[in-house]
Amino acid sequence: MIISGYFHPPHSSEKYRAEILRLSEQRIQLEYDLGHQAYSDSDMCSSRCRANEHCRTVWRVDDLTLSPPLGRLPAKLDFPDGSQFIADESAQLQQAFRNPRGAWLHKLERHFPLIGVSFVALFLCGVLFFRYGMPWLTAGVVQVLPPQVAEIVGEQVLDTLDHHLLESSQLPLAQQAEIKLRFVKMVAQLPPLPVEPQLHFRRWQAGPNALALSDGSVIVFDSLVVLAQTPAQLDSILLHELGHIEHQHVMKSVVHSALLSASIAVVTGESTGLIDTFTGVGVFLASQGYSRDAEREADDYAAEYMLTLYGSTRPMIEMFALLAENIAASHHATKQDGELSDDGAPTWLSTHPALSERIERLQQRNELF
Repeated sequence: MIISGYFHPPHSSEKYRAEILRLSEQRIQLEYDLGHQAYSDSDMCSSRCRANEHCRTVWRVDDLTLSPPLGRLPAKLDFPDGSQFIADESAQLQQAFRNPRGAWLHKLERHFPLIGVSFVALFLCGVLFFRYGMPWLTAGVVQVLPPQVAEIVGEQVLDTLDHHLLESSQLPLAQQAEIKLRFVKMVAQLPPLPVEPQLHFRRWQAGPNALALSDGSVIVFDSLVVLAQTPAQLDSILLHELGHIEHQHVMKSVVHSALLSASIAVVTGESTGLIDTFTGVGVFLASQGYSRDAEREADDYAAEYMLTLYGSTRPMIEMFALLAENIAASHHATKQDGELSDDGAPTWLSTHPALSERIERLQQRNELF
């Protein structure tokens, strides 16, 4: 079989019409007109060529490398000295050198239905990874992190909040001491937590709230204490924050966001310019859903121990109702279920489930108990 094509000398952009003849299973002959350039092949070739002559060289097949075609690019035969032969018909070259694997790959690369199926499968794998694999990986990373990491993160966050957002509590010291004593007694009745919880009081103009940090700090705002009408109502919120500590939601959120950003950077292959913007938006939206799941998990923890300590989730339901009334008054508007969350933002932008949804879940727990 004679295969026609072009010969490219090593380290040169020149090309010459050439032919390859298969002499035997182990030897081929390459013929080409060298023109005005002199060229000497390697010792693996059985002859040498001088300028302005018709050149014939014989090569051992084992010394050659056939590069299969990629997409619409032709197949190439690579010689040990760096020269190349590109056939006019890639199929002839593949047939002569019997590379079924390359032909199979070439067919796959041009099989558009299969390419479409591959894209769908890749998309589904990505969805499954972000939906199930990412939380599993996040939990695993958090478990192996040294405790000092959570402590440092919590201390730094509290220090930053104290410098930029929060003010010293204005509650009477006696009232703070009473709540702290009740908090300690309540924690003593719970299973051991990953870190030792500590209760702090702060003042914040944004409204009644509480939050938990990774080092076990539970921060209660003065306005929440004032809003609560009974100790049990306030304790229900404290139990909710202890639920965040029990499930290590803060550290999981930090690790989850980092892994999500890193995964998107790996998929896109870069992290600059517009990609940074889309990555930030994607991480934000995905983290919001992750946060809502964490809030439900903390609600379930609080509901379980409200039933254990108080025999009912009623105080927690009442506390959520008070919070909903406070939010409605601050926004001077009534929100329709399913359209806006309790912070006035669209539901998909909120970090918390709607209070109406949370109250309904608590009522169901109360009825089952």
